[in-house]
Amino acid sequence: MVWRELYPVGLHYLIGQILGSAVLLWLMNHVQDAKDSYYSYTIVITGLTGVLVMFPAVYFYRRDRVGRLIGGLTSIEEQKLTIPEMLLLLAAGAGFAQYANVLVAILQNWIQSTTYSDTMTKITSGKGLLMMIFWMGIVAPIAEEMIFRWLVYLRLRDHFSVLVSAVISAAFFGIYHGNIPQAVYAFILGALFAWFLEMGGNKWVSVFLHIGANTWILIFGEYAEILVKKFGAGMLLMSYGILAAAMIGAYQCFARKGEKRGYRAV
Repeated sequence: MVWRELYPVGLHYLIGQILGSAVLLWLMNHVQDAKDSYYSYTIVITGLTGVLVMFPAVYFYRRDRVGRLIGGLTSIEEQKLTIPEMLLLLAAGAGFAQYANVLVAILQNWIQSTTYSDTMTKITSGKGLLMMIFWMGIVAPIAEEMIFRWLVYLRLRDHFSVLVSAVISAAFFGIYHGNIPQAVYAFILGALFAWFLEMGGNKWVSVFLHIGANTWILIFGEYAEILVKKFGAGMLLMSYGILAAAMIGAYQCFARKGEKRGYRAV
């Protein structure tokens, strides 16, 4: 039954991605310097498909929520998020991304694969930071959270425990990214996002975490080398310490929120 419920969710997201890929393939076949054109338009086309899938995602989410209210599976009001909590989530998301990236770097070195990093370099080369933050740091996280947490995870939670639902939805999220290093990275973050969503009792918890993660990676990739050259490795170590504190603080904050509404994080 649960797989039948997940089918339309995956289908409309897949259709959106297929349409985006079709546009990119058309560009490759009809524009000069096709390969360069492919990498030039990837971010924008992917972002636009993300915007398109938001509309059916919101429809499915609202329909699901009505059903949960009728069935008594959720309360009428979501837990509110304060501005300090939003900022804490952004910082925690940055921390999760930074530390997960360390694991991915180790994995890439172990399997001796640079395919993903090489592709991302080509896709982002020559792009403005603000443009990348908008499409990859804001639009993409919102679209992906609508699909993988608001719909897939929450539909799984209608039937399974937090752990099972988080693992399965994170696995889908990892597979979606299409290569081993990114799959591992996305699986780790996907599970964390679902866990915090559960503790926080608000659908925007995972969105802020995801935006913080993606935006930080873009900014860090742009300025890390410059800062290290200017201020030394101490600056890098300090950033890891600050991000670790944000991760711990966010966990403590949202674990308390979860306990107040009867959910325990452990």
